[in-house]
Amino acid sequence: MTRSFARKVRLSTLALFFERIWPRLWLVFGVAMLFAMLSFVGFWAYFDPLPHKILLAAFGVAAAASVVYAVRIPWPTRDEAIRRIERRSGIPHRPATSYEDTLTSDAANPTTTAIWQAHRERLAKAIQRLKVGNPAPRTDRFDPWAVRGLLLLLLIPVAVMATGNLGDRLAAAFRFGTNDQGPPARVDAWVTPPPYTALPPVLLADGSKDVSGEPQDRSKFFEVPDHSLLTLRGAGFDSTGVSLEVLADGATEPQLVAPEKSKPGDTGNVSEVRYEIRKSARVRALSGTRELGLWTFDVIADDPPKIAMTKDISGTQRGSMRVSYKAEDDYGIQSAEVKLRPAPPKPVDPSKAWAQPPPLTGPRLPLERPPVLSLKIPRPGAKTLDTSTLLDVGENPLAGQRVQLWLEATDVGGQIGRSKPIEIVLPSRRFKNPLARAVIEQRRKLAEDSRYRPTAVRALDALTMEPEGFITDNSVYLGLRSIYHRLDHQDSREAITSSVSELWQIALKIEDGDLSQAEKALKDAQDKLSDAIEKGDDKEIQDAMADLKKKLNDYLNEMQKNAEKENPSPGDQPNDQSQQLGQQDLDQMMKDLEKSAREGSREDAERMLSELRELMDRLQAANSPEAREQQKRAEQMMKKLNDLSDLTGKQQQLMDDTFGERRRQEGQNQGGSQQDQQDGQGQPRVGKKGQQQGQGQQRGGQDGMQADQQGGGEQGEGQQGQNGQSGGQKRRGKGSLQDRQAELRNELDKLKKDLEQMGAGDPDKLGNAQDAMGKAEDALKQGDLDEAANQQSEALEQMRKSAQQMAEQMQKNSQQRLGRGGSSPRDPFGRPQRAQGPDSGNSVKVPDAIDAQRAREILEELRKRSAESLRPQDELEYIDRLLKRF
Repeated sequence: MTRSFARKVRLSTLALFFERIWPRLWLVFGVAMLFAMLSFVGFWAYFDPLPHKILLAAFGVAAAASVVYAVRIPWPTRDEAIRRIERRSGIPHRPATSYEDTLTSDAANPTTTAIWQAHRERLAKAIQRLKVGNPAPRTDRFDPWAVRGLLLLLLIPVAVMATGNLGDRLAAAFRFGTNDQGPPARVDAWVTPPPYTALPPVLLADGSKDVSGEPQDRSKFFEVPDHSLLTLRGAGFDSTGVSLEVLADGATEPQLVAPEKSKPGDTGNVSEVRYEIRKSARVRALSGTRELGLWTFDVIADDPPKIAMTKDISGTQRGSMRVSYKAEDDYGIQSAEVKLRPAPPKPVDPSKAWAQPPPLTGPRLPLERPPVLSLKIPRPGAKTLDTSTLLDVGENPLAGQRVQLWLEATDVGGQIGRSKPIEIVLPSRRFKNPLARAVIEQRRKLAEDSRYRPTAVRALDALTMEPEGFITDNSVYLGLRSIYHRLDHQDSREAITSSVSELWQIALKIEDGDLSQAEKALKDAQDKLSDAIEKGDDKEIQDAMADLKKKLNDYLNEMQKNAEKENPSPGDQPNDQSQQLGQQDLDQMMKDLEKSAREGSREDAERMLSELRELMDRLQAANSPEAREQQKRAEQMMKKLNDLSDLTGKQQQLMDDTFGERRRQEGQNQGGSQQDQQDGQGQPRVGKKGQQQGQGQQRGGQDGMQADQQGGGEQGEGQQGQNGQSGGQKRRGKGSLQDRQAELRNELDKLKKDLEQMGAGDPDKLGNAQDAMGKAEDALKQGDLDEAANQQSEALEQMRKSAQQMAEQMQKNSQQRLGRGGSSPRDPFGRPQRAQGPDSGNSVKVPDAIDAQRAREILEELRKRSAESLRPQDELEYIDRLLKRF
């Protein structure tokens, strides 16, 4: 056989196999078309779950049987393939089959062999004419009624006329339990940002639209804040409900989020699934295998808040500290706190180890966490803050110790941001009474380590052993004995904690008497008002203000009584103009505070409350014996500074008289015209130092003002000398200038000694001024007026520098703790003290009444419009945001 014939045999085999299997495949196709046609017309929706399952099982059995029937076809043999070729070619005598015959007998006969060879050649030519032909399965013999064609004709129009997704209709055959006809009734999907972002929800799928078509918003891209909540709700689905398929960034496999379980007794056909979006992701909404929606989300990260201190922490003698800080967050600051912890101990120098106390031994009770100090937030939820808070840390167990301090801010989303820790000595209350200091010392030990309990017990027993003479208050004695017995019989943490708290109150009682109770009541009233302002209840604010006024008056009365007891002599009382609080100013502060609280200006009210707390601390510090002693010393230094200013004015006047004398002498030598020319120019040219002296005349006008007022006679004589009158010239001769210079030098010498005894001033500069005065005196004695003027100018410059340095030293060392910010000593209301120099008027900022009135009018108009419900919703929301900022 040739290769051509072998190829024909293979093709005939395939054609024969197709002719056999094709009629059987039509049975499979018929079952499939019938199933598809019934699914497209919504046939399955009319059945309950049980009949539905039975029919579906019947279709499954029919499909399986038809497939098995189709695949159980034997593969055609070679002879069957050759016989098919012979039949399809129409060549008689079956040449292909005959060609494969063999000669069985008489094969050696040449005649027979020749005849057989000619026969095979004739068959070979016939085989070349054989054709495979197209397959002819003759399906009509199996389906004489052409049912297959009818199914196909019905399937096409049904598929074209069916609405919705054909794949979902086919999948409906495998969903059980729904009686709805057609697709689900409603699908809603939306993203809800966290409430603290104040952003509106984002609608993804609207249930009013047809959900049977393509997924909604397939190409949409959404940016949502972190912690946003994706909600998918479907109505009219089967028991599987709806679900979400989430493929987050970095994930290799999608996460399937199942719907929430229905509540007992809930017969509604509604399913809901929720997913909190934490990472950027691609999310598919599914109902079984059907895709309801596809969305891509990019998460906007919520950064933690930032907080930092803007100024160094400043403390007061009353144990308060002011914390100035700045904080910011992308959505708003909810709260801020000051955190403390004991600083790690520094390594001990081995050479000084012998002086260290022996280490404590034995079991120690667990340490308590340091109390948290809350910072006042003027407007909770504000995105940026730049404010300060006055905190009372005197009662803190860590007061007076070296601690690590940092700030923590919590945003509206609950995230926490921290500042860089710093190491400081926590401000503490300064006690003057020796008994109060001893009590505070034992309290500190107990708070530091419970193993100090035996030491504290012995100390309290010793303090109360002989109370006569130094414990005048019976309540103090009884309180100390009560704590002694408690610590002696109990070693629990509760006993130590309560003892530490009571020891603080007893120390305040010893130090301030009834003033401590009044101070505590005042602080409680301030806290009550602060809470009322935060709640915004007008009735509660009014009651809290009345209580605050009463407690403030009680506090001031007790403070006045303490001051009278400690200073019974009227001469020892502090200067009323610099230390006493004006009742009118205090009343005005309370009125402004009440007005701000009533109008809802929480930020202003909190600021005034903070100023009131700071005012109380300054008042206490200003009435302490130490403060009065420092004030007395500051007044003495101010008196010496005034004396130096007077002496500088006299030296300036003497230098002016020296210039006048020199002009008179030059006028006599050069003639009257030359004198007129010099008078028109103001003064002769006397070199570089002479120019400085001329400038010194202008600068010395203010410095010599007091000297001009006190020494009017001398000034008058100087003016006569400058005017060139003959009588004045005789009285202002060389001897007169020399005597005056010597007198000024002696006064400077006495002032220098006084300042050295007080430890003030600059002895070097004053010594230089004194030397320059001596040289000026010698020059006047020799008649050298130029040299005398130069030395007088040098003395004047040195005295001015010394006065400037002395004033700066007073600002740094006198009473800076009473001022705001420590820039200069001030009274309790922040005004420069009169004892420290004149007030230039630029330290107190007076509000503009016109601007304040205009702000009130705007606020009233906004409140009026916010109450008009008929206004557009966008405008009302904008007005609400404006009111929150006021």
